[in-house]
Parts: sequence; structure tokens; C-alpha cells
Amino acid sequence: DRPHQHPPQPTSHNSRRGVAIASAVSCLLHSLPRVNQRHRTASHLTPRDASRLVSSRFVSLTMTMTVKFTRVSKVMAIMVLGAVWSWSSSSSGGMGMVMAQEDDDDIICSAANYNWTVVGGAASAWRPGDDIPDVHIVMQVTDPIGEYAKYSVAVASLWAQTHDFTMAVHSQLPEGTPEHPTPEGMDHRFGKVALMKEYMEDVHGGSCPAEWLLWLDADVLMTIEYDWTRPLIETYPDSHMIGSRDIGGEGVMNSGVMLVKCSEWSSLFLEHWWTHPLATAGKPDQLALGELIDLPENSEYITVLSGEAINTAPFWWHSFVPGVSPVLHLINQPKETRRAVGSALLSKLCTAPGADSMDEFEEDGSGSEYMTVNWNWSWEWLATEYVTSLETVTGAFGTTEDKEAVIQASKASEFLASYFSEQNPPQHDKALRVLDTSLRYTEKHELGGTALLMARVAETLTALGRYEQADGLFNAAQNQYQHQLKTGLTGPEGTPALYQIIKGRAGAAVANKKGELALELYHTALAGQEKYYGKEHVAVAVTVDEIGTVFATYGQHAKAAEYFVRAATINDEKLGLHDPTSIVVRCHLAVAYLRSGNPAGDDVLAHAVAETVKHGSPHLARKVSGRLSALATSFENAGGEENSFKALYVHSLVTEVIEAGFGKVSAEFATAVGNMATTLVGGDKVRDALLLFESALEVDREVYGEEDLAVATDHFNIGYVQSKLGMFTEAAESFENSAAIRAAKLPMGEAAEEVVQARSRAAKARKAGGAASKMEL
Repeated sequence: DRPHQHPPQPTSHNSRRGVAIASAVSCLLHSLPRVNQRHRTASHLTPRDASRLVSSRFVSLTMTMTVKFTRVSKVMAIMVLGAVWSWSSSSSGGMGMVMAQEDDDDIICSAANYNWTVVGGAASAWRPGDDIPDVHIVMQVTDPIGEYAKYSVAVASLWAQTHDFTMAVHSQLPEGTPEHPTPEGMDHRFGKVALMKEYMEDVHGGSCPAEWLLWLDADVLMTIEYDWTRPLIETYPDSHMIGSRDIGGEGVMNSGVMLVKCSEWSSLFLEHWWTHPLATAGKPDQLALGELIDLPENSEYITVLSGEAINTAPFWWHSFVPGVSPVLHLINQPKETRRAVGSALLSKLCTAPGADSMDEFEEDGSGSEYMTVNWNWSWEWLATEYVTSLETVTGAFGTTEDKEAVIQASKASEFLASYFSEQNPPQHDKALRVLDTSLRYTEKHELGGTALLMARVAETLTALGRYEQADGLFNAAQNQYQHQLKTGLTGPEGTPALYQIIKGRAGAAVANKKGELALELYHTALAGQEKYYGKEHVAVAVTVDEIGTVFATYGQHAKAAEYFVRAATINDEKLGLHDPTSIVVRCHLAVAYLRSGNPAGDDVLAHAVAETVKHGSPHLARKVSGRLSALATSFENAGGEENSFKALYVHSLVTEVIEAGFGKVSAEFATAVGNMATTLVGGDKVRDALLLFESALEVDREVYGEEDLAVATDHFNIGYVQSKLGMFTEAAESFENSAAIRAAKLPMGEAAEEVVQARSRAAKARKAGGAASKMEL
């Protein structure tokens, strides 16, 4: 029921768009009136006898354990970790766990007993030919992260049980400590390499507990019931390692979520990863992984998926799609945020449908209690929980002198400000207050990193239109950071951060209509990046795309296309055609082609839209639809029948993209439909426009309720079209409905200009209706 996509390469562009528009509008009109929202199903974990039960009030494990999940009586799920944790390392380097039940607030899922079958060490070993699980989950948790990791482990265990997978949770390596779980001098994230390597040291002897290992970082939360590992394994049968590109990094795989096949190749690869020179030099695990992935002999064994396939971006709202994304990876987020979100997610999973809390249990036919692992709930809680947790962390500003607490508050403030700035509509004022506070206390406590924070404040000032102030702050940040580079005080960000500051200043120049200055700054940054990274790096592609955008802003679309082609070529090679970054750049290229009269834009646009729809990401949908809406507006402003056709066609694509990203019952979809209706009015397709405006009204009512200003706008638009169709009685009623809502909602009430206008329109419609009646008589 989506608008029909246009066919490839026409002989007549006008006739092509005419057919496509007729099909798109017709399809859209027929699909609009009633739309069901997506629903998730609940799975019931019914009890069965376990062969070996551990059901005492206190259970203590003093070695690393593999937990083989079974369904048991009087328990919602198999839990590896209890709510009261005591971690200790044994002589074997395993994880000691004590789980207890003391009060309801501390008990995961409020289960009366935690019963599970324990299979440790060799007892779980795989012998070729045995019936083994498809996947064995591996995690590592030590005391410093236990307060949030217990929730990610609990959620993972629920998911594992659902699919009859096994799972192991490890503590520090024998050479490590709880605070630093790897050997001294090695980055703490290399623990995953050692643990998976140990599973595979004797693959032919059968030490692997499953066909595949699934590594999960402790800040990763499972978010869908579906077993998403099997389709990946079947889609890439020749792969021995599968993961997602590191979003925001340098294009290598993110090691937080990885599928690794138990094989001789994997064993050798993990050995090379563990002994890589970057590992022994204390560098992050992903840098060494990136170098190994780039080796030709490894390419056929490793699959690097798009960044959001089995992972999420550091700014999770860019890529996380509720009900679709398999995981929520809270990369670099404060511990409090990880704890709060994990706790809330576990509570949702452990609350039966219709129950008020996770204390309520159901009974099966035999009268035995069981727990429903419930996936049938909305994700609306996530944003509130996230913002509240960050605000809790930033509360350290002005209330404590503890340096670590202030550092965490500063980190939290950047996430919080970004979240505020990227809402719809943006909340830049809130973001500025958060960043100003952070900058003030960062300087007071002499924490360093103030240049980068100054640049973030400057970006927000730019968004608020305070261009001169922003430019001054960017300039100060650039000078300070250049000084830090000379003195070696830049921290892990290094030289690349300087180019980001310069590009931020260039963006402010664009917003302030100083195109020449913007191009000069962008080219300065580009030259530095090409020297630092090489000319074919994804960071270079970003800057090249930004330069193309400057040319497009000033109407030089053919010149812009040259830059977009280069950026697209780099991204297609490094990231692949299906990556969101590649899709957005191709959208830029399509618009530049179409604005400059290049027919190649049709096919490029078709690809960008099709890929956006496949992703179903709200963030990507918003980016692409924004570019397309601007393109449609440019066609409308150009005037003429052909441009009207073009505008309608692009609007139909916008509705398709918005539907995929937000669904039909969303404010975004209502806006897209309303915009298309407005174009139809301009093209004298008034009756079709009325149907679309009425559909927008129905959606807005469902989203906002009856008394919202968006609903008032819909009534007004409907009244306008009804007047053009001679439906004067109906038009008067629509205008009055609009006026009544606006009078109740706007500060000036009945005196508001919008209310006066709607009342005037209603009076004119009544008068016109009366005149028409007299003429009929």
C-alpha cells in the first residue's frame, strides 16, 4: 500500500512522472483512512522439570559458569545474576557470584526462586556430531560495572532461554583485576578476545559450546524477541565473523556485538588479534581489529554489516528503531544511564500483559505459576528514562567537588544537549543551558577538553542564529586546541578534532550566508584530513559532501554534484551502498542532478528512497524526507505544469519514506500528507486534496487528540478546500472548528490573528452559501 515507485529511465520525463503521480496519489488515497499500528507478540515461558535444580535461598558460584537454560516451575526465567551481587575472583580467574533475595526492590522479576541447570567447564564441551546449541552467548562483567551489567545480563538470559541458547558470564582474566580485567598495559576491552580465544584453543577437540559465539558487551541490551542471529548466519554462510560497522568511528567493525564461528580460522584470527602490536601497546581492541579486517587474506571470512544492523550509534536515537533493532548499545553513556535504562527494560519484559507491575504472575492449566516474558509494550518510556538519567548525572554540577563526578556530568551534558538539539522541533535553548553549565564547571575544575566543549556551545549558538557570537567562540576553540596540539595536551581526540572545530566554524559561516568563508574553512579542514587519513577515507567523504552542500545552497547544483559524486564513491567503497551515510549522500547527489537537469538523478533518487524504506529508521527518514521536501518546494516555486508534476512525484516519495520511518499514525506522516495536499490544490486537483487533508486530520486526531493546534490547522485547510469546491456549509463548520481550538490554545484567545482569520473565513463561507441558495431558488 505504498506509493508506486517510478520505472527506470524514461523516454519522456513528463509522461513518466504523470503515470507515477497518478498511481502514487491513487494508492495513497486508498490506503489512508484506517491504519493499524504495529504490535508485538508475547511469548509464554511455561514450566518444565529441570534435570538439575539449584533452588536454595542463597546460591554462590566461585568459578566461571556456563548456564544452560531450561523452563522451571515458579520462576519467570533463568537468571544468571541476582539483584544483590558480590563479585570475587577465584584462583582460576572465574567470576564469583552471590545472588540473594531480600526485598522486592532488589529482586529481578520478583521470582520466588532462581532455578537453573548449571553446566560448567568440560561438561558443556561440544563433540563433533553432538546436538549442540546454535549460539552460545559470552559476556564479561566485573565489580565496577556490576550495577548496570546485572540488567543487561538478565535481559540477555531471558532472550537466550527463549531460543534454547547457552550463556556464560566471565569476570576478569587471571592476569587482571576487577578494575582492569586484562593484563597490565593492555586495553581493558581485550578481555573479549582472550575469552573467545580460550573457547577455540582446541576446536578439533571440541571445546566450543556451540556452533557460534555471540559476544555482547555489558552495555548492550537485547530489544526484540526474534532470533536475529540465524538469518545472518544463513545469509552469510561463508563468514566466520559477523558484526556492524562502528558508527562514528573509522569504518571498522564495532566489537560490542559480534558473531564468531567456532572454527580453525576463528581460532587463528583471535590469536592474531590478541598478539597484535596495537594490543600490546595498550591501544583499543577495535584499532587492532580494523587493521586485521583490512588484510586481504581475512576479507572473505569477515562480514561487516551496516552500522545499525546489529548495533546502534553512540547517539542511539540516530539508528535505534523500536521493535526492529535487535539491540540497544549504550556506547559511552554514563553508568547511571545504563543502569536506569536496563532496569526499566527488564521491568517491562517481566511484567505480564495487563499487569500493573512485575510482581504479578499467571498460572498455567495445572495451577503452577509461570512468568510471561512480555514483548508487547511501547517504547515511549525510553526517552523519558534516558533524559531523566542524564539529568541525574548532570546534577553533580555545583553540588559536589568530586572530580570524577564532574567528569561524568560533563560527558552526560554532551549527550543530553545533543538529544535536546535533535528533537522535533529542536530544543536548542535547553541544549545551550546544559552546555553552558558544563563549560563553566569544566573550566572551574580544570578538567581539560574545554576547547571541544566550546565548539559544542558554538554549534548550538549557530542553531539559535547567534552567528557572530558562535564564530568568536569557534575561533577561540580553534586557537586553544591548536595550542594544545603543540603541547601534547589534546587527549585521545588528537589532530582530527581540530578539523571538526574548523568545520563547525564553516557551518556557522554557511548559516550566516558567508559562503566564501565557509568554502575556505571547509577546504582547510579537507586538506588536513586528506593528509592525516588519506584521500579515500570516510571522514574525508563527510567533508567533501559538506562542500557540495555549500555549492548547492548557492544554487551551483552542477558544481555540487561533482563533490557529491566523489563523496558517494568513497562511501560506496568503504561503507557499502546500503549504509545510511551512503544513502544520504546519494540523496544529495540525486537532488543536485535533478536541480541541474541531469536525468541521472531519477535513478539515483529511486535507489536512495528504496534503501531508506528498507532501513525503516526514523532518523534516516527525517534526513532524507527533509531533502526531498526542499526539492519538492523548489519545483513548486519554479511554477509551470511540469514542475507541478515533479513536485507531486517527490511528495509521494516523501510519504513513502515517512511511512517507513514513522508509520502512518504519526505527526510526521500527517505533515507529509498535508504538504502533498497543498501541492494538489495549487495544481487544481482540489477534490483529491480534500481527501488527503481529511486523512491528515484523522491522523492528527489520533496522535494529539481533538484539541491540538495541528488539528486546528487541518480543519482550516479542509475549510479552504471545501470553499473552493462550493461546499460552503461544510466549510463554515470547518473554519469554526479551527477557530474554537485556536481560541482555547493560543495566548491571546479570541483576539489571536489566527482565530480572527478563521472566524472571518467562516462568515464568508456562510454568506457565500446563502447567496448560492438564493440563486438555486
